[in-house]
Amino acid sequence: MIQLENVNNQLKVTKSGVVHYYLFEDFKSVTPYYGPSGDAIIINFINENRDSSLRLPFVEIDSPVWVDVNEAVGDISKWANASTNGLLATEATLQGVANNTGQYVRNAYVERTTASGGNTQIVYSISFSNVGAANVTVQGSQLEPGETINFDAGGLNNYFDVATLSWSVSGSELLIIYVAD
Repeated sequence: MIQLENVNNQLKVTKSGVVHYYLFEDFKSVTPYYGPSGDAIIINFINENRDSSLRLPFVEIDSPVWVDVNEAVGDISKWANASTNGLLATEATLQGVANNTGQYVRNAYVERTTASGGNTQIVYSISFSNVGAANVTVQGSQLEPGETINFDAGGLNNYFDVATLSWSVSGSELLIIYVAD
């Protein structure tokens, strides 16, 4: 079972005798999760050293006693807000951010080339496939016949610098597929 406490501006989580402390100032958000595997409290962190969220299954929390996951999220948020002077993101502010991310139209392009070249567009993802009989060079590395490599800029609206993507083809054919504006 899990016990949660507000201790010295930290969330103290005790599970099976193991204690972890999480600074409230490292919290980005505290949100409820409702799913087929059961309700949970999800805590996201702003600290770059934490690469995942903390998921606390509601049914495993035995202290304090809360009526439902919403009450638990509300209390933990109050603890964090009191500790951080109200700087913790709430579900409402996160929804506002989500509503402002917008949608962008991206286009998929397919290009066959037997010539060397480089990219001149903002590219979000790109794949190179050597469909010829000789080796080609992509990003300074050899790509043998039949091999394919993929690059993805990752994340919302991340892209590659237009000057960073280049290839060299001599006696072969390169199939290039990419997503751009």
